Amino acid sequence: MEKTLLDISLILIFTKTGGIIARKLKMPEVLGELIAGIILGPIALNIIQYNDNIKLLSNLGVIILMFLVGIETNIEEFKKAGLSSFIIAVAGIVLPFILGTLSAYIFFSNFLENIFIGVILTATSVSITVETLKELGKLNTRVGTNILGAAVIDDILGLILISVVIAVAQTSGSETSPSGSMTIIFVLIKAILFCGFSILGTMYLPKYINKFLGRIKPGKEILIFSLAFAFLGAYIAESMGIAAITGTYICGLVLSNISHRAYLERNIKAISSGFLSLVFFASVGIEANLRGLNLEVVFIAFVMFIAAVMGKIVGCGCAARALKMSRAESIQIGVGMVSRGEVAIITANIGLQNNIISEKIFLPTLIVVILTTIITPALLKISFSHKASFKS
Repeated sequence: MEKTLLDISLILIFTKTGGIIARKLKMPEVLGELIAGIILGPIALNIIQYNDNIKLLSNLGVIILMFLVGIETNIEEFKKAGLSSFIIAVAGIVLPFILGTLSAYIFFSNFLENIFIGVILTATSVSITVETLKELGKLNTRVGTNILGAAVIDDILGLILISVVIAVAQTSGSETSPSGSMTIIFVLIKAILFCGFSILGTMYLPKYINKFLGRIKPGKEILIFSLAFAFLGAYIAESMGIAAITGTYICGLVLSNISHRAYLERNIKAISSGFLSLVFFASVGIEANLRGLNLEVVFIAFVMFIAAVMGKIVGCGCAARALKMSRAESIQIGVGMVSRGEVAIITANIGLQNNIISEKIFLPTLIVVILTTIITPALLKISFSHKASFKS
């Protein structure tokens, strides 16, 4: 317990210091927080290990962060971006999947493993992008809402892909696979139900919540029940095979239209920005362990990194451009979808646990996650600061 308390203290000091330095250098604070995690982890000082306690706090951090993002989202703008977000998400899955699978054949010959590498690269972790957009004041712009919407849809579609590949892997080698077919159908049904209930919830729940809140002043009771609602949403999502962050984001969207939104946003932000989200951003760097690194791993990571970055920028960017968005907006959306974060790590772990991929691919995946996570804030800042130079 003492070690955990010291770890938390060091994380808070280093991440906040890193954030201040990054801000002084006119870079997003989240970049400094990520680098602080790398410094604390095994790559540099090796004074904090990624253990179960850090993992728990990190998971809570990303859940609360995405809950806050949902609360801060302009629901009307989000509704307008619905169809465009779906098209961007699909393009941002198809191209990385194709590039990832084809690039895997350079190193590996196993069909399912190569397919799953493609699946890993379809992931998008919007948490880093969201924090950067918030700092830049661009979260509730057309670019911000399209990135958020596309990331949520990307998550659902990506998990369906994972489930399909696992179902195929579990039934491969048998002449008939009715159980595999039923698994795939069951996954699709759950995803459709989740989407349907999410849409209905964001449309109708706020009105009933406001009726109840009309007789209550803003206070700690509302905060506690709202947090309970967020964690319940995360639980329901995970129990249906959807990522917890998707469920808690939907809960945030529901509460973004309530009368006490300002009070809720202010207090959730204090919990997130002052503690839990700092642990999450630091944990991405702390988790990096480069033992076993060699030239082959570096080359595999380099090829995966190119496929990961180009897949999102070209796929999502071209889709945005086809939707009549400006060249600047298209580039910003493509860049905003680059970060893989915890989503890719979770996907790789699922493949490893189900014996679809080998341990040899996990380290390159981790390197790609770190690199895409670090470059995304910087690329986003550049893409917005040079907006004037991108003529439509």
